[in-house]
Amino acid sequence: MKQLLQNLRTGEISLVESPTPTRPAGSLLVATRASLISAGTERATVQAARASLLGKARQRPDKVRQVLDNVRREGLLATLRKVREKLDDPSLLGYSSAGVVLEADPEDRRFAAGDRVACGGQNHACHAEIVVVPRTLAAPIPDGVPFDQAAFATVGAIALQGIRRADVRVGERVLVIGLGLIGQITWQLLRGAGCLPIGVDVSESMVDLAQRLGLEHAALRGRDDVEALCRRLGDGHGVDAVIITAAAKSSDPIELAGAACRERGRVVVVGAVPMNVPREPYYMKELDLVLSRSYGPGRYDPLHEQHGVDYPYGFVRWTEGRNMLAVLETIAAGTLDVASLITHRFRFDDACEAYAIVSGEKAEPHVGIVLEYDEAPDGVARIERRPARPAGDGTLGVGFIGAGSFARGYLLPHLRGRDGVRLEAVATARGFTASEIARRFDFRVAASDPRQVLEDPSIDAVFIATRHDSHAALVLAALAAGKHVFVEKPLCLTEDELRELRGALMHGDRIVQVGFNRRFSPLAVALREVLAARRGEPVQITCRVNAGSLPEDHWLNDPRIGGGRVLGEGCHFVDLMQFLAGAMPRHVSAARFGVEATGASSAIVAFANGSVGTLVYQANGPRSLPKERIEAFAGGSGGVIDDWHRVEIHDGGRVRRKKVSGQAKGFREEIDAFFAAIRDGVPAIAPEHLLATTAATLAIVRAASERKVVDVTESGRPRSA
Repeated sequence: MKQLLQNLRTGEISLVESPTPTRPAGSLLVATRASLISAGTERATVQAARASLLGKARQRPDKVRQVLDNVRREGLLATLRKVREKLDDPSLLGYSSAGVVLEADPEDRRFAAGDRVACGGQNHACHAEIVVVPRTLAAPIPDGVPFDQAAFATVGAIALQGIRRADVRVGERVLVIGLGLIGQITWQLLRGAGCLPIGVDVSESMVDLAQRLGLEHAALRGRDDVEALCRRLGDGHGVDAVIITAAAKSSDPIELAGAACRERGRVVVVGAVPMNVPREPYYMKELDLVLSRSYGPGRYDPLHEQHGVDYPYGFVRWTEGRNMLAVLETIAAGTLDVASLITHRFRFDDACEAYAIVSGEKAEPHVGIVLEYDEAPDGVARIERRPARPAGDGTLGVGFIGAGSFARGYLLPHLRGRDGVRLEAVATARGFTASEIARRFDFRVAASDPRQVLEDPSIDAVFIATRHDSHAALVLAALAAGKHVFVEKPLCLTEDELRELRGALMHGDRIVQVGFNRRFSPLAVALREVLAARRGEPVQITCRVNAGSLPEDHWLNDPRIGGGRVLGEGCHFVDLMQFLAGAMPRHVSAARFGVEATGASSAIVAFANGSVGTLVYQANGPRSLPKERIEAFAGGSGGVIDDWHRVEIHDGGRVRRKKVSGQAKGFREEIDAFFAAIRDGVPAIAPEHLLATTAATLAIVRAASERKVVDVTESGRPRSA
């Protein structure tokens, strides 16, 4: 299938072949028939990507601060590599489309294969021949509404949500500042709702268009006295509400809104304008100033948008999906005329020409630009970039499942160009990222379905770097297919999964390694050597992790997907303590402070040889504090690892220091160890140690929840002491 992508580094827009995306639960697979280019929003996106590095930095000072923080932690070269990888990521364009359902969600009776639907959502309803859309961002298209008009549903929902935020009533006077695409839809919806709309724009052509479509009161900013017009139509008081749909760099829209509004009126900001609010008019009139968040309730809520969890109808009447349906119904009723807003149509194959107009390279007046698609798109599960090598060439075939930012930054760079390794296939759910990763790292095959990796006979070893909830199932499937497995941490999220994995790991003949990279760091190895020399002496270990807070809706905090920060990240340090102690964990106690996103967790792990490890995992520490500090001592010797930049070893009165450039967290070394284990047939981490780390981490979660000391049993299932 074809898909429109933009390179974040160069701003180049291209039409590429990608594997068909897979449909997760709660979503629809839709063949696109038409998609709408939202000229204002997408022009800003294109221009931002085409800006120089300095220009990008000026636009996003928050990202600059993140880069500088990363330089302090990981060093300049590692940071530059991450920035380059990020800028090379392809970006999806478009968020408003319409098409035909190819695969429906069996749990949602509203949709079936063959239904006509309007689709919404950035990264969902993009410009592509086939898209995956959460069921909450899809709406059935009424009879008589063609695809090209239905493609306006999401953009129309933005306009409608602005009106809902204005809380207007029949007969009220409403000023719309900005008569671009959303502004033209806004005034039409206001008129249909029984209000008296007034429009203003700085473009004479936009004002003329509104008048041709029937807007009686349309003014040109700079020529007409807008404030006088609003006073006259508002019986000398001004308008009841102002909806700002303009995109501007000046404060004129917010200032005009304050001047035009009546006392105790309402100002709603929909467009991208500076928020330099003049205090006097807003204070003296006691105006309500509110922002409208995109398509409606549910926007930016992962449960709603990514997992298809709808809000109760009786409590949230107008969600983003219901706003889309309302827009479609107004089109069907003839209340909203979007057909007259279409100024350009392009075949999807010619989409790059359309963006020449959007970006301003080709100077043409435009409002609504529609892309039209073939009725029978070619959907493929895999794309082969070159023929397979003949079997028995002495190299190791590698497949990769999942390729998010972590994999691209810390795993894949250590696979590229490695002697004796063939990069065979990479699979990602969205497909287009697999195509990009295959091109960038020279994989032979790009796919969207993990089965294309697991069932490929040319692949000997599989790397799994998906979100945490899929790790256990993919490990079991890879082992069943006879593959060696490298899986990013954690190994699994539940005790049931751990029990199922135990038999596969303990009795199988394939190498399994979890991405516990820190034990492979040369700094950790140096510290382990001095501790091991004190044979028979128990080790006292302290791991203090200043992890920083995450947004509460971050996927890692979702217990179903990420498992929470202790399971998702704390397992690293349980494994490191096991490595330094040289023994298996036996029981744990733990306490939790605050919520996981912003608080902290502390745990004490007791090991079979009498060693004790303390983990302090804090999310509420200052950013200026280094992220990780490891201390371990036994029999008068030991040392300190300072944020993986240096280690200080104290042994027999002597002090040795080892410092590295950047950070030495062991990523390359763990991959070296994995391939060596496959070659030699000896696991780099014993299976029982992988299982014990996971069991102990699960026990920490239970101990904190139940406020009990929890044993880590041989079966891997915690039980109360």
